[in-house]
Amino acid sequence: MTENKFIQFFKSAWEYIKKAKVELIILLSSVLLDLISKNLINNAIALGDSVTVIPNFLNFTNVHNYNAAFGSAFGLDKVLSPDAVRIFFIVITFIAVVFFGFFMYRNRSGNLVCRIAYALIIGGAIGNLYDRLVLGYVRDFVQIVYFGLTLFGSTSFAVFNIADAALCIGVAFFAVYYIFIYKEPEKVKTEGDVPTDSQENEQETVSVADNETDKIEVKQDDSDDRN
Repeated sequence: MTENKFIQFFKSAWEYIKKAKVELIILLSSVLLDLISKNLINNAIALGDSVTVIPNFLNFTNVHNYNAAFGSAFGLDKVLSPDAVRIFFIVITFIAVVFFGFFMYRNRSGNLVCRIAYALIIGGAIGNLYDRLVLGYVRDFVQIVYFGLTLFGSTSFAVFNIADAALCIGVAFFAVYYIFIYKEPEKVKTEGDVPTDSQENEQETVSVADNETDKIEVKQDDSDDRN
């Protein structure tokens, strides 16, 4: 990318940022809601303690997560040190923010559902990225309890936060978009395209008409010669 194109890209991106009200509101709201809720829980509940919000369904449990979303390290903790795992997730999250930010810009004129999905994913990623960069861990507190039942060997779902929820909702919006809204763009016809059956039939009809015209012209010429 030349310097002029680089400058034009950033000018275009800045113009988009000034107009992308829906995306920015959702993105910033998800980040602020995540960070504010984490601070409130951290100040109200001691680390490791739990408060029942809805009996047998929802608890607020203050835990520190040194892995990825929902506490999973994807087996990396078995081959890497805790600091290396943390750096790995920081790099991956930063790449994801840049990646989805670029595609949100590329789809700035696209469907609103798709743009909201990008905004939710980016907002959720930034919320957890802040925790990893500043604190060295992610603050989780939302605990869904299975109504006193034991499912998959546990009585509750993995503890998560608002950022994780934003990421999941963003993925769900993507699924809705690609299943129910997205349409394949129509192919542009070129000279090298193979004609379809209808096109071949039209060509045959035109050829027959041309032959009939030629026959009529020949008959007229013969009659003129006889005269």
